Amino acid sequence: MLSSHSNFLWLLILPIFAFTPQSSLLGDGPKKTKIIKWAVQKTSTIGIQGSTNVNDFGCEINGYYQQDTIFCSEESAANKMVTLNGALQVDILKFDCHNKMLTGDLRKTLKANEYPKLVIRFLSLERAPLIQNNKDFLKGWVEVELAGSRRKFEVCYSFIKTGASSIRLNGKRAFSFSDFKLTPPKKFMGMVKVNDKFNVDFNLLLNPVE
Repeated sequence: MLSSHSNFLWLLILPIFAFTPQSSLLGDGPKKTKIIKWAVQKTSTIGIQGSTNVNDFGCEINGYYQQDTIFCSEESAANKMVTLNGALQVDILKFDCHNKMLTGDLRKTLKANEYPKLVIRFLSLERAPLIQNNKDFLKGWVEVELAGSRRKFEVCYSFIKTGASSIRLNGKRAFSFSDFKLTPPKKFMGMVKVNDKFNVDFNLLLNPVE
C-alpha cells in the first residue's frame, strides 16, 4: 500500500505527463523522407579509357538497354547525405574498343566469360543535388563489382538539367586493374603493355518517374 508521501509525489508527476506533448517524449518524431525516382534512358553511354606504353585507347558502350531505375531518398534536413538505390548492370561483351585484338584482350582480362557483368551499385550522395542553375557538382559513393571482386569507391558527379524534367548524370572515377585482382594484358612478347590505371566514365540520361 502506498504511503501518503508517495501519493503526494504522484499527484505532482501525473500532471506533467498529462500535458507534455508526445513528440517531446519520443523525440521530434519521424522525419519526412522525399523519394525521387529516375529511369535510366537508352541513350545513356558508358566508357573505359586506358593507355599502353605506346598510346591511349578507349572502349565504349553506346546505348543502355536495361530497364533500371535509380532511387534517391532525401531527408528533410538540409545539406545531409542522401541514400541512393539502384544499379547499372553493364554487359562487358558489348564494349567496343575499335580494335578487334584490344577488344578481345579487354574481355579476357575482365574475365567476361565467367563474370559477364560490370555492376555499379549506387550507395549515397553527400547531399541532395541542387540544379536550380541547371548544373551541380557533388560526390557520392558506389560499389563496383568486377570479375568477382567488390570494392567501394568515392565518385565525382555532375548533374546537368537537359530539359523540363530530364537530367544528365555524369560520373567519373579512376580505377586500377589491381583493385579487382586483375593483371593488365600484354602483347607482342611483352613489348606492348596496358597500364594498370584506367578511367570509367558514365553518362546517364535520367527521366523522372512518378
